[in-house]
Amino acid sequence: MFDRNTVIAFVLIVVIFIVWQLWWVQTAPPPKPQAVPVATDTLVTDTLGHATSTPSESTKIATIDTTAIVSDTIPERRIEITTDLYHAILSNRGGGIVQLQLKKYKHTDSSRVSLIPQGSQATPTLLSYGKSFSDKNLTYSITGDSSLQANGAQTQIVTFTATVAGKGQIVKEFVFYGDKYNFDVNLTINGTQQLGLEREYVLAWLPAIPPSEKNLIDDYSSYKGGVYLSGEMYKIDKFEQNRLKDDPSGSAQWAGSRSKYFAYAIIPKENLSTGASFRGEKSTETIAGLSHERRAISAGIVMPLGSQDNLTNKFTIFAGPLDSRVLKTYGVNLEDFIDWGWKIIRPFSYAVYWVVYQLYRIIPNYGFVIILAAILMKLVTYPLTKKSLMSMQAMKRLQPKMEELKVKFKSDPQKLNAAMMKLYKEEKVNPFGSCLLMLPQMPLMFGLYQVFRSTIEFRQAYFLGYWPDLSQPDPMPWVMPIIMTVAMFIQQKMSVTDPKQKMMVYIMPVIFFMMMKSLPVGLVLYWTCYSVLSIFETLNIRRQTAEMNPQVK
Repeated sequence: MFDRNTVIAFVLIVVIFIVWQLWWVQTAPPPKPQAVPVATDTLVTDTLGHATSTPSESTKIATIDTTAIVSDTIPERRIEITTDLYHAILSNRGGGIVQLQLKKYKHTDSSRVSLIPQGSQATPTLLSYGKSFSDKNLTYSITGDSSLQANGAQTQIVTFTATVAGKGQIVKEFVFYGDKYNFDVNLTINGTQQLGLEREYVLAWLPAIPPSEKNLIDDYSSYKGGVYLSGEMYKIDKFEQNRLKDDPSGSAQWAGSRSKYFAYAIIPKENLSTGASFRGEKSTETIAGLSHERRAISAGIVMPLGSQDNLTNKFTIFAGPLDSRVLKTYGVNLEDFIDWGWKIIRPFSYAVYWVVYQLYRIIPNYGFVIILAAILMKLVTYPLTKKSLMSMQAMKRLQPKMEELKVKFKSDPQKLNAAMMKLYKEEKVNPFGSCLLMLPQMPLMFGLYQVFRSTIEFRQAYFLGYWPDLSQPDPMPWVMPIIMTVAMFIQQKMSVTDPKQKMMVYIMPVIFFMMMKSLPVGLVLYWTCYSVLSIFETLNIRRQTAEMNPQVK
């Protein structure tokens, strides 16, 4: 029969295999950015992210055909906005942004990351909540130069005005800032009832965020909607039959959508919202013989109209990187959009992130920061590891006496257990010490994993000449995973003392290799350093134990 430690080891292997299957990813070349179609009642897009006029049967009665009120006398006009952080193009067709490229973030081919696919409709879009009115087909009038620039503390304002004959007027005023990843939208609506908006409306960002990462499976798996509702963050990613439709109600501080490293969020500035609206779709795409699941999620903030026929609402719209330091500046808990892990893990993730950032301020290379983080982790956990290894050595010392007790009480299990507990007490040995003392380390380990996997700081982070992107699998390939496997084997060989667990020395490093070879090389670098340090740690602790107990070999 297997002993307790062997059973525990097998359970851990099963858990690792499950985690491996959940996180295992393959690398495929990214397609040209384009949004996935989202065909739903309120937020509807075609393959290019254009809003379509295909309302459900329940909404057709109150439909206003906006194509019939487009002013043919107003030609399409576009305005370029360049700031320190992004380059945007606005169109008077729909009155909004049709292109938004981030200047400091690039694809692997050096092209800029874009948050709006090419050919998309203008965003944000004004929609009637529960009806099918949309301003997507309105051609707004616009004044000003065709090319504007804002640097530092400078601002630029672009105003769109659409007058719908016999119904009302819509004004969208955009305020752009030179040094911020946000712009403001001041929305004025005159004639809400005549326009068909009734009691509520939605300000929505319809185009899905294009993928930005080489590893498409990993990127799309991170696509989520998000809303900070009644003091709590909710992540929206529940698809049913490949469709997502979620309309959480309540006072929302913001609502948005994210990819792995980038996001947008619509934040009401003065008036309280009454909820949010999310629509999405999943589909399967095959590139270079590899299939992956694509996701698209659109988000909108729901605003009340009440009995007002004329109103003005102001919004801040963030569109940029999921950088915790940037998100915190908005003061609305946007940083919770980052995947910090389970609730119990988050404090450890925050602590790890803070330490990593402080180290980077001293040594501006995340590869060396990871090495330093592994050293600090070893220093922090050394007392626990020492007790664990010494407990294992003490158990080894007691093996002859335990075998004698097994022979003496082989026909009486109760007396055997009592005799063993007495022996442990006399020798001051905790039989569970080697396992229980490692448990406090687990939340910190998960926190490290979450930070290295999810935070944008490691995206395209350079380390030496061999690893240009610590957020991607080893491009060598597998040089770092092989080094890690060898280090793990040596460390396991030194620390495992029970002959019944000998096979684990060979199995565990192989399992870790299979699991880690497709994960970000930054994680592999950390675990490699941790394993190498564990070898020296084990040698030191064994030397101390041998000096204290010369009879233990």
